[in-house]
Amino acid sequence: MLERDAMRWLQLTYKVPSEPSQKRVWVWRRLQNLGAFALQNSVYLLPYSEEVEKHFRQLAHDIREMGGEASIFFVMALDSADERRILQTLVEARTNEYNTVVKVCTRFLGKAAAVVETQNWHEQVHAEFAEVLEKVHVLFRTAKRHDMLGSLTASRRAAAAESLAVCEQIFRVLLDQEYTRARRLLEIHSDLLPDPANIEHGDAGSSLVGAPDDLQEPPPLHR
Repeated sequence: MLERDAMRWLQLTYKVPSEPSQKRVWVWRRLQNLGAFALQNSVYLLPYSEEVEKHFRQLAHDIREMGGEASIFFVMALDSADERRILQTLVEARTNEYNTVVKVCTRFLGKAAAVVETQNWHEQVHAEFAEVLEKVHVLFRTAKRHDMLGSLTASRRAAAAESLAVCEQIFRVLLDQEYTRARRLLEIHSDLLPDPANIEHGDAGSSLVGAPDDLQEPPPLHR
């Protein structure tokens, strides 16, 4: 996937006043939210797209408004190995975020299978399922916000979206305690379920929120 002809990149180079420090932090957070690659201090890269250009232009404008300096360049890598390394780093970071969504959804569906097995839907289970579903929505929105890579991450983005959609559907069915229908849905989407040995039958009420690392926003992308 990453073997390709030389591609165009956008490079944002900037300088902001040293004080107040909040300005530097604000710019840094904006770049992290774009999933940009830190080539050097205050030098960030992303593969070119109209969307990236729009975001970089807005950010450059904001930096100048706060009294700083910013420049945007089209660049191309002279060393294809460097380009592959940077692109691989970006793709892996975004893939890991989408994989986290799928992982949490897999746990969610495994617990749903346990609920169907025991037919033991109650308020605590309802609350825990609703909480995890809300948090996985946040994870997915965050992953998409960081993702400026288009077709390079399309398959993992689609897999995460599918997993989330199935979780939503199962949750709605369980709200009505339609266990037979829920079982059929789980059978249809059995490829999204965890290994049967890891499904805790008879323990449907155990906490779904017991994996805080999966529910946190990932650390920033470093060089």
